[in-house]
Amino acid sequence: MNHIELIRHNVQKHRLLFLIVLFSVYMFEYMVTLTFIDQKNMGVSPPSWQLALHYTDYVLVAAGFASFALLRRIFPGEKARTWLLVIPNLVYCAAVLALYFLRSAAAYFILAALASFALGVLGGMVYFCMSLALSQTPYMGRVMAIGASAAVGLQYLLQEYLDILFGIPVVLVLGFSATLWLAVKNPWAWLEEDCLPYETESSESRKELRKRLVILSLTVVALSVISTFYDTQMMRLNVQTNYQEFNYYSWPRLFIIAGYVLIGFLGDIKRQKYVPIATLCVAMFAVFNPILFGELEDYHFNMCLFYTCLGANVAYFNLMFWNIAQQTKLPELWAGMGRVISGLADCVMAAACIADLPLNVIIGIDILMFVVLVISLAAGGYLLVETRTGQTEKDLEQAPGPAMTQEQRLKLYAEYCSLTPRETEVLEKLLTTEDGVQEIADSLYLSRRMLQRHISSIYEKTETKSRIGLFKSFTGFWEEYR
Repeated sequence: MNHIELIRHNVQKHRLLFLIVLFSVYMFEYMVTLTFIDQKNMGVSPPSWQLALHYTDYVLVAAGFASFALLRRIFPGEKARTWLLVIPNLVYCAAVLALYFLRSAAAYFILAALASFALGVLGGMVYFCMSLALSQTPYMGRVMAIGASAAVGLQYLLQEYLDILFGIPVVLVLGFSATLWLAVKNPWAWLEEDCLPYETESSESRKELRKRLVILSLTVVALSVISTFYDTQMMRLNVQTNYQEFNYYSWPRLFIIAGYVLIGFLGDIKRQKYVPIATLCVAMFAVFNPILFGELEDYHFNMCLFYTCLGANVAYFNLMFWNIAQQTKLPELWAGMGRVISGLADCVMAAACIADLPLNVIIGIDILMFVVLVISLAAGGYLLVETRTGQTEKDLEQAPGPAMTQEQRLKLYAEYCSLTPRETEVLEKLLTTEDGVQEIADSLYLSRRMLQRHISSIYEKTETKSRIGLFKSFTGFWEEYR
Protein backbone atom coordinates (compact mmCIF):
# COMPACT_ATOMS: atom_id res chain seq x y z
CA MET A 1 0.00 0.00 0.00
CA ASN A 2 1.65 3.27 -1.08
CA HIS A 3 1.59 6.64 0.60
CA ILE A 4 -0.99 8.20 -1.75
CA GLU A 5 -3.45 5.41 -0.94
CA LEU A 6 -2.91 6.06 2.76
CA ILE A 7 -3.79 9.76 2.51
CA ARG A 8 -7.37 9.88 3.67
CA HIS A 9 -9.06 11.93 6.31
CA ASN A 10 -10.98 10.79 9.37
CA VAL A 11 -13.52 13.58 9.71
CA GLN A 12 -16.64 12.00 11.13
CA LYS A 13 -19.26 11.38 8.46
CA HIS A 14 -22.07 13.26 10.15
CA ARG A 15 -19.94 16.39 10.51
CA LEU A 16 -18.86 16.17 6.89
CA LEU A 17 -22.49 15.89 5.82
CA PHE A 18 -23.38 18.83 8.05
CA LEU A 19 -20.71 20.98 6.39
CA ILE A 20 -22.15 20.15 2.96
CA VAL A 21 -25.63 21.09 4.17
CA LEU A 22 -24.35 24.24 5.92
CA PHE A 23 -22.59 25.55 2.83
CA SER A 24 -25.49 24.58 0.57
CA VAL A 25 -27.99 26.37 2.82
CA TYR A 26 -25.87 29.50 2.95
CA MET A 27 -25.31 29.60 -0.82
CA PHE A 28 -29.04 29.11 -1.32
CA GLU A 29 -29.69 31.96 1.13
CA TYR A 30 -27.14 34.12 -0.65
CA MET A 31 -28.56 33.63 -4.15
CA VAL A 32 -32.25 33.73 -3.21
CA THR A 33 -31.87 36.81 -1.01
CA LEU A 34 -29.93 38.88 -3.56
CA THR A 35 -32.30 37.81 -6.36
CA PHE A 36 -35.29 38.74 -4.18
CA ILE A 37 -33.74 42.14 -3.38
CA ASP A 38 -33.12 42.79 -7.10
CA GLN A 39 -36.73 41.95 -7.92
CA LYS A 40 -38.02 44.23 -5.15
CA ASN A 41 -35.67 46.87 -6.49
CA MET A 42 -37.56 46.92 -9.81
CA GLY A 43 -40.77 47.93 -8.08
CA VAL A 44 -39.42 50.83 -6.01
CA SER A 45 -36.45 52.29 -7.94
CA PRO A 46 -36.07 53.95 -11.35
CA PRO A 47 -33.87 52.06 -13.87
CA SER A 48 -31.01 54.52 -13.38
CA TRP A 49 -30.78 53.51 -9.70
CA GLN A 50 -31.26 49.77 -10.00
CA LEU A 51 -27.74 48.91 -11.19
CA ALA A 52 -26.14 51.11 -8.52
CA LEU A 53 -28.24 49.51 -5.78
CA HIS A 54 -27.41 46.04 -7.08
CA TYR A 55 -23.68 46.65 -6.57
CA THR A 56 -24.26 48.50 -3.30
CA ASP A 57 -25.75 45.31 -1.92
CA TYR A 58 -22.56 43.45 -2.87
CA VAL A 59 -20.47 46.06 -1.03
CA LEU A 60 -22.61 45.57 2.08
CA VAL A 61 -22.26 41.79 1.85
CA ALA A 62 -18.48 42.21 1.64
CA ALA A 63 -18.59 44.55 4.65
CA GLY A 64 -20.57 41.91 6.55
CA PHE A 65 -17.94 39.25 5.80
CA ALA A 66 -15.21 41.51 7.20
CA SER A 67 -17.35 42.53 10.18
CA PHE A 68 -17.71 38.93 11.37
CA ALA A 69 -13.99 38.91 12.21
CA LEU A 70 -14.27 42.28 13.93
CA LEU A 71 -17.24 41.14 16.03
CA ARG A 72 -15.37 38.02 17.17
CA ARG A 73 -12.52 40.22 18.37
CA ILE A 74 -14.81 42.69 20.11
CA PHE A 75 -16.66 39.89 21.93
CA PRO A 76 -14.05 37.33 23.05
CA GLY A 77 -16.25 35.64 25.66
CA GLU A 78 -17.64 32.16 24.98
CA LYS A 79 -21.27 33.16 25.62
CA ALA A 80 -20.94 36.29 23.49
CA ARG A 81 -19.54 34.25 20.59
CA THR A 82 -22.38 31.76 20.92
CA TRP A 83 -24.86 34.61 20.56
CA LEU A 84 -22.80 35.89 17.64
CA LEU A 85 -23.85 32.74 15.77
CA VAL A 86 -27.54 33.46 16.37
CA ILE A 87 -28.09 37.24 16.47
CA PRO A 88 -26.99 38.00 12.85
CA ASN A 89 -29.43 35.34 11.68
CA LEU A 90 -32.23 36.93 13.70
CA VAL A 91 -31.41 40.33 12.17
CA TYR A 92 -31.30 38.78 8.70
CA CYS A 93 -34.64 37.00 9.18
CA ALA A 94 -36.32 40.15 10.50
CA ALA A 95 -35.01 42.32 7.63
CA VAL A 96 -36.02 39.81 4.92
CA LEU A 97 -39.49 39.28 6.40
CA ALA A 98 -40.01 43.04 6.58
CA LEU A 99 -38.90 43.35 2.93
CA TYR A 100 -41.39 40.63 2.06
CA PHE A 101 -44.34 42.65 3.37
CA LEU A 102 -43.39 46.34 3.23
CA ARG A 103 -43.80 48.32 0.01
CA SER A 104 -42.35 51.81 0.58
CA ALA A 105 -39.11 52.88 -1.11
CA ALA A 106 -37.57 54.22 2.11
CA ALA A 107 -38.21 50.94 3.92
CA TYR A 108 -36.75 49.02 0.99
CA PHE A 109 -33.45 50.92 1.03
CA ILE A 110 -32.94 50.46 4.77
CA LEU A 111 -34.07 46.85 4.96
CA ALA A 112 -32.20 45.75 1.82
CA ALA A 113 -29.00 47.23 3.27
CA LEU A 114 -29.60 45.54 6.63
CA ALA A 115 -30.40 42.18 5.04
CA SER A 116 -27.31 42.34 2.79
CA PHE A 117 -25.02 43.23 5.67
CA ALA A 118 -26.43 40.49 7.92
CA LEU A 119 -26.12 38.04 5.02
CA GLY A 120 -22.43 38.94 4.84
CA VAL A 121 -21.93 38.38 8.59
CA LEU A 122 -23.56 34.96 8.24
CA GLY A 123 -21.27 34.27 5.29
CA GLY A 124 -18.23 35.15 7.39
CA MET A 125 -19.37 32.61 9.99
CA VAL A 126 -20.00 29.87 7.39
CA TYR A 127 -16.70 30.46 5.59
CA PHE A 128 -14.87 30.42 8.93
CA CYS A 129 -16.43 27.04 9.75
CA MET A 130 -15.56 25.63 6.33
CA SER A 131 -11.98 26.81 6.58
CA LEU A 132 -11.22 25.57 10.10
CA ALA A 133 -13.12 22.28 9.78
CA LEU A 134 -11.72 21.29 6.37
CA SER A 135 -8.31 22.98 6.10
CA GLN A 136 -5.51 20.58 5.15
CA THR A 137 -8.00 17.78 4.41
CA PRO A 138 -8.74 16.03 1.09
CA TYR A 139 -12.47 16.77 1.38
CA MET A 140 -12.61 20.56 1.15
CA GLY A 141 -13.11 20.83 -2.62
CA ARG A 142 -15.81 18.20 -2.86
CA VAL A 143 -17.73 19.56 0.12
CA MET A 144 -17.73 23.02 -1.47
CA ALA A 145 -18.62 21.74 -4.95
CA ILE A 146 -21.48 19.50 -3.79
CA GLY A 147 -22.91 22.16 -1.47
CA ALA A 148 -22.76 24.95 -4.07
CA SER A 149 -24.13 22.71 -6.85
CA ALA A 150 -27.11 21.72 -4.71
CA ALA A 151 -27.84 25.37 -3.94
CA VAL A 152 -27.63 26.48 -7.59
CA GLY A 153 -29.84 23.62 -8.75
CA LEU A 154 -32.41 24.26 -6.03
CA GLN A 155 -32.55 27.96 -6.81
CA TYR A 156 -33.08 27.28 -10.51
CA LEU A 157 -35.90 24.78 -9.87
CA LEU A 158 -37.55 27.22 -7.47
CA GLN A 159 -37.32 30.09 -9.92
CA GLU A 160 -38.38 28.05 -12.94
CA TYR A 161 -41.37 26.18 -11.53
CA LEU A 162 -42.56 28.30 -8.60
CA ASP A 163 -41.47 31.81 -7.70
CA ILE A 164 -38.47 33.23 -5.92
CA LEU A 165 -40.83 34.48 -3.19
CA PHE A 166 -41.54 30.89 -2.19
CA GLY A 167 -37.86 30.49 -1.39
CA ILE A 168 -37.88 33.16 1.31
CA PRO A 169 -39.55 31.13 4.09
CA VAL A 170 -37.45 28.11 3.09
CA VAL A 171 -34.12 29.94 3.46
CA LEU A 172 -35.21 31.52 6.73
CA VAL A 173 -36.09 28.18 8.30
CA LEU A 174 -33.07 26.30 6.95
CA GLY A 175 -30.58 29.04 7.75
CA PHE A 176 -31.82 29.60 11.28
CA SER A 177 -31.91 25.84 11.96
CA ALA A 178 -28.29 25.43 10.85
CA THR A 179 -26.94 28.28 12.98
CA LEU A 180 -29.04 27.21 15.97
CA TRP A 181 -27.54 23.72 15.70
CA LEU A 182 -24.04 25.25 15.71
CA ALA A 183 -24.84 27.36 18.76
CA VAL A 184 -26.42 24.53 20.77
CA LYS A 185 -24.14 21.61 19.80
CA ASN A 186 -20.90 23.61 19.51
CA PRO A 187 -19.15 20.81 17.56
CA TRP A 188 -15.82 22.68 17.38
CA ALA A 189 -14.04 24.49 20.22
CA TRP A 190 -12.88 27.27 17.91
CA LEU A 191 -16.47 28.47 17.45
CA GLU A 192 -16.34 30.01 20.93
CA GLU A 193 -12.60 30.26 21.59
CA ASP A 194 -9.67 31.78 19.74
CA CYS A 195 -8.10 29.49 17.15
CA LEU A 196 -5.04 27.46 18.03
CA PRO A 197 -1.76 28.74 16.55
CA TYR A 198 -0.98 26.92 13.32
CA GLU A 199 2.79 26.72 13.82
CA THR A 200 5.69 28.22 15.73
CA GLU A 201 6.13 31.66 14.22
CA SER A 202 9.37 32.97 12.76
CA SER A 203 10.24 36.03 10.71
CA GLU A 204 10.70 33.79 7.65
CA SER A 205 7.31 32.10 8.03
CA ARG A 206 5.54 35.45 8.54
CA LYS A 207 7.23 36.89 5.46
CA GLU A 208 6.28 33.87 3.35
CA LEU A 209 2.69 33.99 4.60
CA ARG A 210 2.35 37.70 3.80
CA LYS A 211 3.72 37.04 0.30
CA ARG A 212 1.16 34.30 -0.32
CA LEU A 213 -1.71 36.45 0.95
CA VAL A 214 -0.70 39.36 -1.31
CA ILE A 215 -0.41 37.06 -4.32
CA LEU A 216 -3.80 35.45 -3.69
CA SER A 217 -5.39 38.89 -3.27
CA LEU A 218 -3.93 40.06 -6.58
CA THR A 219 -5.24 36.98 -8.38
CA VAL A 220 -8.76 37.60 -7.01
CA VAL A 221 -8.64 41.23 -8.20
CA ALA A 222 -7.47 40.13 -11.66
CA LEU A 223 -10.18 37.48 -11.98
CA SER A 224 -12.84 39.94 -10.79
CA VAL A 225 -11.83 42.60 -13.31
CA ILE A 226 -11.89 40.06 -16.16
CA SER A 227 -15.49 39.11 -15.35
CA THR A 228 -16.79 42.60 -14.48
CA PHE A 229 -17.52 43.81 -18.02
CA TYR A 230 -19.88 40.97 -18.87
CA ASP A 231 -21.53 41.05 -15.45
CA THR A 232 -22.21 44.80 -15.68
CA GLN A 233 -23.53 44.57 -19.24
CA MET A 234 -25.84 41.70 -18.33
CA MET A 235 -27.28 43.59 -15.36
CA ARG A 236 -27.90 46.62 -17.58
CA LEU A 237 -29.79 44.51 -20.11
CA ASN A 238 -31.80 42.92 -17.31
CA VAL A 239 -32.82 46.33 -16.00
CA GLN A 240 -33.60 47.72 -19.45
CA THR A 241 -35.81 44.74 -20.45
CA ASN A 242 -37.29 44.25 -16.97
CA TYR A 243 -35.78 40.74 -16.85
CA GLN A 244 -37.86 39.63 -19.84
CA GLU A 245 -35.80 39.55 -23.05
CA PHE A 246 -32.54 39.12 -21.13
CA ASN A 247 -32.62 37.21 -17.85
CA TYR A 248 -29.50 37.08 -15.72
CA TYR A 249 -30.98 34.17 -13.74
CA SER A 250 -32.14 31.90 -16.62
CA TRP A 251 -30.97 28.32 -17.37
CA PRO A 252 -27.36 29.16 -18.38
CA ARG A 253 -26.82 29.99 -14.70
CA LEU A 254 -26.69 26.23 -14.09
CA PHE A 255 -23.24 26.25 -15.71
CA ILE A 256 -21.92 27.72 -12.45
CA ILE A 257 -22.07 24.11 -11.30
CA ALA A 258 -19.54 23.11 -13.98
CA GLY A 259 -17.05 25.66 -12.67
CA TYR A 260 -17.53 24.62 -9.05
CA VAL A 261 -17.23 20.91 -9.83
CA LEU A 262 -14.14 21.36 -12.02
CA ILE A 263 -12.17 23.37 -9.45
CA GLY A 264 -13.67 21.67 -6.40
CA PHE A 265 -12.82 18.12 -7.41
CA LEU A 266 -9.39 19.13 -8.70
CA GLY A 267 -8.82 20.82 -5.35
CA ASP A 268 -8.87 17.46 -3.57
CA ILE A 269 -6.04 16.12 -5.72
CA LYS A 270 -2.44 16.70 -4.60
CA ARG A 271 -3.45 19.37 -2.07
CA GLN A 272 -4.89 21.85 -4.57
CA LYS A 273 -1.76 21.66 -6.74
CA TYR A 274 -3.73 21.84 -10.00
CA VAL A 275 -6.31 24.45 -8.93
CA PRO A 276 -4.32 27.58 -9.95
CA ILE A 277 -3.43 26.06 -13.35
CA ALA A 278 -7.04 25.05 -14.03
CA THR A 279 -8.28 28.50 -12.97
CA LEU A 280 -5.76 30.11 -15.31
CA CYS A 281 -7.01 27.99 -18.21
CA VAL A 282 -10.63 28.93 -17.46
CA ALA A 283 -9.67 32.62 -17.25
CA MET A 284 -8.32 32.40 -20.83
CA PHE A 285 -11.84 31.60 -22.02
CA ALA A 286 -13.31 34.43 -19.93
CA VAL A 287 -11.34 36.92 -22.01
CA PHE A 288 -13.59 36.03 -24.97
CA ASN A 289 -16.76 37.21 -23.18
CA PRO A 290 -16.50 40.85 -24.34
CA ILE A 291 -15.80 39.74 -27.93
CA LEU A 292 -18.92 37.59 -28.12
CA PHE A 293 -21.21 39.92 -26.20
CA GLY A 294 -22.31 41.95 -29.21
CA GLU A 295 -23.51 38.87 -31.08
CA LEU A 296 -27.09 38.18 -29.95
CA GLU A 297 -27.10 34.75 -31.60
CA ASP A 298 -24.24 33.82 -29.24
CA TYR A 299 -26.09 35.20 -26.20
CA HIS A 300 -26.86 31.89 -24.49
CA PHE A 301 -23.48 30.37 -25.38
CA ASN A 302 -21.77 33.42 -23.94
CA MET A 303 -23.81 33.22 -20.74
CA CYS A 304 -22.85 29.55 -20.34
CA LEU A 305 -19.21 30.48 -20.79
CA PHE A 306 -19.48 33.36 -18.32
CA TYR A 307 -21.17 31.29 -15.61
CA THR A 308 -18.66 28.44 -15.96
CA CYS A 309 -15.85 30.94 -15.49
CA LEU A 310 -17.68 32.61 -12.60
CA GLY A 311 -18.15 29.30 -10.79
CA ALA A 312 -14.48 28.42 -11.31
CA ASN A 313 -13.35 31.84 -10.05
CA VAL A 314 -15.44 31.66 -6.88
CA ALA A 315 -14.37 28.06 -6.24
CA TYR A 316 -10.73 29.11 -6.70
CA PHE A 317 -10.70 31.91 -4.16
CA ASN A 318 -12.85 29.94 -1.72
CA LEU A 319 -10.45 27.00 -1.67
CA MET A 320 -7.25 29.04 -1.66
CA PHE A 321 -8.31 31.36 1.16
CA TRP A 322 -9.99 28.60 3.19
CA ASN A 323 -6.77 26.61 3.06
CA ILE A 324 -4.48 29.47 4.07
CA ALA A 325 -6.75 31.16 6.64
CA GLN A 326 -5.85 28.77 9.46
CA GLN A 327 -2.21 29.82 9.14
CA THR A 328 -3.00 33.49 9.82
CA LYS A 329 -3.65 35.31 13.06
CA LEU A 330 -7.14 36.27 11.85
CA PRO A 331 -8.63 33.17 10.22
CA GLU A 332 -12.12 34.66 10.74
CA LEU A 333 -11.18 37.45 8.33
CA TRP A 334 -9.05 35.63 5.77
CA ALA A 335 -11.46 32.71 5.30
CA GLY A 336 -13.90 35.09 3.59
CA MET A 337 -11.35 37.49 2.10
CA GLY A 338 -11.99 36.19 -1.41
CA ARG A 339 -15.60 37.35 -1.15
CA VAL A 340 -14.56 40.69 0.31
CA ILE A 341 -11.99 41.45 -2.38
CA SER A 342 -14.12 40.26 -5.30
CA GLY A 343 -17.18 42.15 -4.06
CA LEU A 344 -15.24 45.40 -3.68
CA ALA A 345 -13.41 44.96 -6.99
CA ASP A 346 -16.66 44.34 -8.86
CA CYS A 347 -18.23 47.47 -7.38
CA VAL A 348 -15.21 49.68 -8.08
CA MET A 349 -15.09 48.55 -11.71
CA ALA A 350 -18.85 49.01 -12.11
CA ALA A 351 -18.62 52.50 -10.60
CA ALA A 352 -15.78 53.31 -13.02
CA CYS A 353 -18.21 52.49 -15.87
CA ILE A 354 -15.87 49.98 -17.48
CA ALA A 355 -18.77 48.71 -19.57
CA ASP A 356 -18.90 52.09 -21.37
CA LEU A 357 -15.34 51.79 -22.66
CA PRO A 358 -14.65 50.83 -26.31
CA LEU A 359 -14.45 47.10 -26.94
CA ASN A 360 -10.75 47.15 -27.84
CA VAL A 361 -9.95 48.94 -24.55
CA ILE A 362 -11.95 46.38 -22.58
CA ILE A 363 -10.16 43.51 -24.29
CA GLY A 364 -6.84 45.22 -23.57
CA ILE A 365 -7.73 45.50 -19.86
CA ASP A 366 -8.75 41.84 -19.77
CA ILE A 367 -5.47 40.77 -21.39
CA LEU A 368 -3.53 42.94 -18.93
CA MET A 369 -5.34 41.34 -16.00
CA PHE A 370 -4.63 37.90 -17.44
CA VAL A 371 -0.93 38.78 -17.56
CA VAL A 372 -1.11 39.98 -13.94
CA LEU A 373 -2.77 36.67 -13.05
CA VAL A 374 -0.01 34.64 -14.74
CA ILE A 375 2.79 36.67 -13.15
CA SER A 376 1.19 36.49 -9.68
CA LEU A 377 0.70 32.73 -9.81
CA ALA A 378 4.21 32.20 -11.19
CA ALA A 379 5.72 34.40 -8.46
CA GLY A 380 3.96 32.34 -5.82
CA GLY A 381 5.16 29.07 -7.33
CA TYR A 382 1.58 27.99 -8.04
CA LEU A 383 2.28 27.08 -11.66
CA LEU A 384 4.89 24.46 -10.76
CA VAL A 385 3.42 20.97 -10.99
CA GLU A 386 6.34 19.33 -9.16
CA THR A 387 6.38 21.05 -5.79
CA ARG A 388 8.47 20.29 -2.77
CA THR A 389 5.54 18.54 -1.21
CA GLY A 390 5.13 16.35 -4.30
CA GLN A 391 8.82 15.40 -4.25
CA THR A 392 8.62 14.51 -0.60
CA GLU A 393 5.62 12.26 -1.19
CA LYS A 394 7.44 10.53 -4.04
CA ASP A 395 10.49 9.94 -1.89
CA LEU A 396 8.37 8.58 0.94
CA GLU A 397 6.51 6.31 -1.46
CA GLN A 398 9.74 4.75 -2.63
CA ALA A 399 11.41 4.53 0.79
CA PRO A 400 10.98 1.24 2.65
CA GLY A 401 9.25 1.52 6.02
CA PRO A 402 12.08 0.29 8.32
CA ALA A 403 14.62 2.69 6.72
CA MET A 404 12.59 5.74 7.62
CA THR A 405 13.66 7.83 10.59
CA GLN A 406 11.37 8.46 13.55
CA GLU A 407 10.98 12.06 12.42
CA GLN A 408 9.82 10.92 8.97
CA ARG A 409 7.36 8.48 10.50
CA LEU A 410 5.88 11.17 12.73
CA LYS A 411 5.61 13.56 9.79
CA LEU A 412 3.86 10.96 7.64
CA TYR A 413 1.43 10.07 10.43
CA ALA A 414 0.75 13.77 11.04
CA GLU A 415 -0.02 14.27 7.33
CA TYR A 416 -2.29 11.23 7.38
CA CYS A 417 -4.26 12.74 10.28
CA SER A 418 -4.12 16.32 8.84
CA LEU A 419 -2.33 17.76 11.88
CA THR A 420 -0.99 21.30 11.75
CA PRO A 421 2.77 21.91 12.24
CA ARG A 422 2.16 23.01 15.85
CA GLU A 423 0.05 19.93 16.56
CA THR A 424 2.83 17.81 15.06
CA GLU A 425 5.26 19.26 17.61
CA VAL A 426 2.87 18.32 20.41
CA LEU A 427 2.38 14.86 18.88
CA GLU A 428 6.14 14.27 18.93
CA LYS A 429 6.30 15.08 22.65
CA LEU A 430 3.34 12.83 23.44
CA LEU A 431 4.78 9.85 21.54
CA THR A 432 8.51 10.11 22.17
CA THR A 433 8.70 11.35 25.77
CA GLU A 434 7.16 10.50 29.11
CA ASP A 435 6.81 14.18 30.03
CA GLY A 436 3.63 15.32 31.71
CA VAL A 437 1.32 18.06 30.45
CA GLN A 438 3.07 20.85 32.34
CA GLU A 439 6.53 19.72 31.23
CA ILE A 440 5.44 19.57 27.59
CA ALA A 441 3.81 22.98 27.90
CA ASP A 442 7.00 24.47 29.32
CA SER A 443 9.21 22.90 26.64
CA LEU A 444 6.99 24.25 23.84
CA TYR A 445 6.44 27.64 25.54
CA LEU A 446 2.69 27.10 25.72
CA SER A 447 0.19 27.69 28.50
CA ARG A 448 -1.28 24.57 30.05
CA ARG A 449 -4.74 25.50 28.70
CA MET A 450 -3.41 26.01 25.17
CA LEU A 451 -1.60 22.68 25.27
CA GLN A 452 -4.77 20.91 26.45
CA ARG A 453 -6.63 22.33 23.45
CA HIS A 454 -3.89 21.10 21.09
CA ILE A 455 -4.08 17.64 22.66
CA SER A 456 -7.89 17.60 22.34
CA SER A 457 -7.57 18.54 18.67
CA ILE A 458 -5.01 15.75 18.11
CA TYR A 459 -7.27 13.20 19.83
CA GLU A 460 -10.20 14.28 17.66
CA LYS A 461 -8.25 14.05 14.40
CA THR A 462 -6.69 10.69 15.29
CA GLU A 463 -9.98 9.33 16.70
CA THR A 464 -8.35 8.45 20.01
CA LYS A 465 -9.22 9.31 23.60
CA SER A 466 -5.95 8.98 25.52
CA ARG A 467 -2.17 9.05 25.20
CA ILE A 468 -2.10 5.24 25.21
CA GLY A 469 -4.74 5.16 22.46
CA LEU A 470 -2.68 7.67 20.47
CA PHE A 471 0.41 5.45 20.74
CA LYS A 472 -1.61 2.41 19.62
CA SER A 473 -2.98 4.37 16.67
CA PHE A 474 0.53 5.41 15.65
CA THR A 475 1.98 1.89 15.87
CA GLY A 476 -1.07 0.43 14.11
CA PHE A 477 -0.59 2.92 11.30
CA TRP A 478 2.96 1.70 10.76
CA GLU A 479 2.03 -1.96 10.89
CA GLU A 480 -0.48 -1.28 8.10
CA TYR A 481 2.02 0.85 6.18
CA ARG A 482 4.64 -1.93 6.13
